[in-house]
Amino acid sequence: MEALIIIAHGSKVSSSNEEIINLTKRIKEKNSHKELLVEHAFLELAEQSIYHSLTKAIGNNCTKIKIFPYFLAAGKHVKSDIPNEVKKFKKHHPDVEFILLPHIGMCNGIEEM
Repeated sequence: MEALIIIAHGSKVSSSNEEIINLTKRIKEKNSHKELLVEHAFLELAEQSIYHSLTKAIGNNCTKIKIFPYFLAAGKHVKSDIPNEVKKFKKHHPDVEFILLPHIGMCNGIEEM
């Protein structure tokens, strides 16, 4: 089984967090026929944490986990915070393939919008 974890910053504004949660739900619905666990995670100010989402994926026997940073630019969170969290899990779960996807600002086609 595979997992996709969408990681956003998190906000004090609940409607902002709901956008990410709703995006996750839409992806789940679109991929309901596939063996794909789709979760959201927030770095701060909101729940659920990266730790929680990665633990859930591993608990569901996901052998490949794709991590999608929902950020426009490669700041501190994209360059160090998220990769550092993933490294911790790689160390304890060497049998799981962790794939850190490019952040939104680096996605192919964004310049065509």
